[in-house]
Amino acid sequence: MTSSLRGLLLGSVFALAAAPALAQTQTVVPPPVVVQVQADAAEPAAPAEAPAAPAVLEEMDALSFVTWASASVRGAPNGTAELKETLPFGSQVIVTGRLAAGGWGRVQTPKTPVGYMWAQTLAPMRIAMPGAGAGAPDLDPADGSADDTIGTATPLGTVGSSPLAAEGRVSNSDQTDVYAITTEGWTDLTVTLAGMTGDADIELKDGDDSTLGSSANGGSDDERIATVVGPGTYYLVITSYGDDTPYRLSVSGTPGEAPPPDSAGSNQSGARDLGDVTGGSAEASDWVGPADSSDYYAFTIRERQAVTIGLDGLSADADINLEGTDGAYLLSGTNTDTEAEALTATLDPGTYYLNVYPAGSEATEYRVTVAGAAAAPPPPDHAGNTPDEAGTIERVGPQPVTVKDWVGFTDRDDYWRFTLVNRADVTIRMTMEQGDADIDLLRASDQESLISGAESGTDPEELQLRLDPGTYLLRVYSYQGDTPYTLEAKAVPAK
Repeated sequence: MTSSLRGLLLGSVFALAAAPALAQTQTVVPPPVVVQVQADAAEPAAPAEAPAAPAVLEEMDALSFVTWASASVRGAPNGTAELKETLPFGSQVIVTGRLAAGGWGRVQTPKTPVGYMWAQTLAPMRIAMPGAGAGAPDLDPADGSADDTIGTATPLGTVGSSPLAAEGRVSNSDQTDVYAITTEGWTDLTVTLAGMTGDADIELKDGDDSTLGSSANGGSDDERIATVVGPGTYYLVITSYGDDTPYRLSVSGTPGEAPPPDSAGSNQSGARDLGDVTGGSAEASDWVGPADSSDYYAFTIRERQAVTIGLDGLSADADINLEGTDGAYLLSGTNTDTEAEALTATLDPGTYYLNVYPAGSEATEYRVTVAGAAAAPPPPDHAGNTPDEAGTIERVGPQPVTVKDWVGFTDRDDYWRFTLVNRADVTIRMTMEQGDADIDLLRASDQESLISGAESGTDPEELQLRLDPGTYLLRVYSYQGDTPYTLEAKAVPAK
C-alpha cells in the first residue's frame, strides 16, 4: 500500500464529517458507548524507554475508529510514553502497522504522523461501496457494548496499590458490563462499586465463570468485595438490578499470602471420606473462603444412629449442611460470625455428606466433627408417604378430630385424606414439641395447593379456608429435624 493511498484515505476520512454528500458511503457511526473507561488505565505498563523503532509484524493501511469514550495516542508503544493527543469516541484513524509485541498498533492522524494506540480501543471502519444496501452483512455497526461477556471483557490492567478505575452505566437495555483484571501474584484484592443512583451489583469471577466473591447491597448503596486471589486473570461483572444507573469502579490490591493446601473435595463426588462413624467419631480440619467456596465430607453408618455434627475453630463466618446422596438438604447450621455450629439428626443406615462453606467474603480455617450413637427404632408411621397412600381422617365436622404421627429425616412426608359432604369453613391446626414441620392443604383431584403453613421452629401451623364439598389432602413435611406432631381438623358448615 503506497503512502499516497494512505494520504488519500486520511483525506477522505476526515472529510466525511464535513461533507454530507460523502456520508452516504460510510456506515452509521455506533451510538455512544455506555462504558466510560479511563483508557490509560488499560494500557499495560512497560519500561520507561521503548525501542526507537518498534518491530512491525504487518504493514497496513486500515481505516479504524475509537470505540472507547476516549483513547490516547502515544509516542511509543507503552502506557507511560509521551501523550501525543487524546481522541474522543468515534474519532477516525489510519492503522499503519501491527506491532510484533504487545497489543499496540502504529497509527496516523492529521495531527500525529506516527503514533501508537492500544489496539483494543479501536475497531475497523467499514466503507460501503456505491449501491450497497443498508442491510448488507458487512455494514453492521460496531458493537458498542462488546464488554457484556467474559470473552469480550474490557481490560483494566494489572492490579496494584494504585487503583484501577472505570466509569460506566448499566440499565435494562445494557444490563451487564464486564472488566478484566490481572494479578501477578497472590493478592489481597479490594473492589468497590460506587456512584450509583439505582441498584447495581458486582461479582468477581475466574476464567471458568466461577464466582469468587460478590456484593449485592440494596438500592444505590456502595458494593465492596475484599478477598485473596492467586496470579491470573479475573473478571468483574457489574449487573443492573432493573435500574438505569451510572457507576464508578475501583480496583486495588496489595501482596497477599497463598492459602493453605485444600484436602477436601468441592462436591459430593470428590468428598473427603471420614469413614464409618457407627458408634464412633471422626474429625477433619481445613479452610474455606472465596478461593475455595465449598468443602465436602462423606461418612457412613451401618445402622440407625443418633448423629452429632460440629463445626468450630472459626476465624470468620462459615456454615455447614447435612445432605443426602440425592443432594437434598437434611439439616443446616447457619449461626452468625464465628459461633460454632452444632447439628443433631437421627439417621437410617447409608452414606451422608457434610458441606462446609464460607458465609461471607473472608476465608477461615475450621474443624468439623461427626459422631454416631445407637438410636431407638422409629415410631410407627400411620400416614402414607404419597397421595395414593394417604391415611384417612374420619368424620371431619364441627367437633375437632385429632391424629398424631411424625416426620423427619427418614420419613419426610406424611399425607392425610379427608372428605367434606357440605360446603364448610375448615380449620387445620398442627402443633409440635420439637423439630420443625410445615403443612399444605391440597385438592385431591389435581393435587393443587390451596393454602400452606410454614411457621418457624415449633410455632403452631394453622390453616383456615372455606371449601366446597369434595376430597382434600393434608401434606405434612419435615423442614428440620425429627418432628412428632398433632394434627387437629374441624369443618363448620358454611351459611
